[in-house]
Amino acid sequence: MQQINSMTPSLLGRSKEVVVRGLIWAFIGTLYGLLFLFFLVLARGWEDLINPYFFSGVLAGTIGALIYSSMRLAVLMAIIITPISLLLLLMSDAPMDPISLILTIGLVGGVIGGLYGHYSKASRVHRADAKMLTGFCSGFLVSLAYLTTVGSSSDFALVWVIGLMCPLTGWLYVMFVPTFIKHFGNLLPSAGDGALVGMGTSVFISLLIFVMMNSINTDSAGTYLPQIEQIQALLPQAMVGGLLGGGIAGLISGLFFKNWQDL
Repeated sequence: MQQINSMTPSLLGRSKEVVVRGLIWAFIGTLYGLLFLFFLVLARGWEDLINPYFFSGVLAGTIGALIYSSMRLAVLMAIIITPISLLLLLMSDAPMDPISLILTIGLVGGVIGGLYGHYSKASRVHRADAKMLTGFCSGFLVSLAYLTTVGSSSDFALVWVIGLMCPLTGWLYVMFVPTFIKHFGNLLPSAGDGALVGMGTSVFISLLIFVMMNSINTDSAGTYLPQIEQIQALLPQAMVGGLLGGGIAGLISGLFFKNWQDL
């Protein structure tokens, strides 16, 4: 009886840890799904040059890893970049090209992130270079495997594509990141790592604001209205795929890999 009573707190604590990890992974998975969708729709215009699913998988893994590498800086960037993106879109006379918006906001985010990395000595943003490389390699391998298995054209619903690629990318990231940090954790100074996180977060925020603004006022979308409509149509699938794929992967990770990685 005493043994059962002593096991109960341990089981409760373990269950809470598994649930927390599942929730964190579900959140990151949702970000992955949104990034994947945004880049998928953009890349369909360059389909002759690169496969949209491959392009989206690589960039979603890379930028998702950058955002995850310093959540404190990511939150700060979201607070700063959101009003700047809104002002740029509101002040633009003609519909603003999303690539121009990404480049402009990415530059601003890079400067702010670089300053943060330089002055915030206690932050772990200095490991962003290794984490970005890990995200890139994980996204590249999963995207390559998807293309090899499925081919250049996909008949699968987007919810299943993201629901499969998201957890696989996450698991590879967890497997590879300690090695990458060991060998590539000091490629850039803290300011350079901060700039990377600032740019990555700014790209995501600027695309999100672009879609939201032009969804509310479709007249401002101009020639980009078809892309906005595609994103609106596929948004539920992207979010559900990322949420479930990431959440289930997090629960499995919590069950079988007990220790949190100190990164």
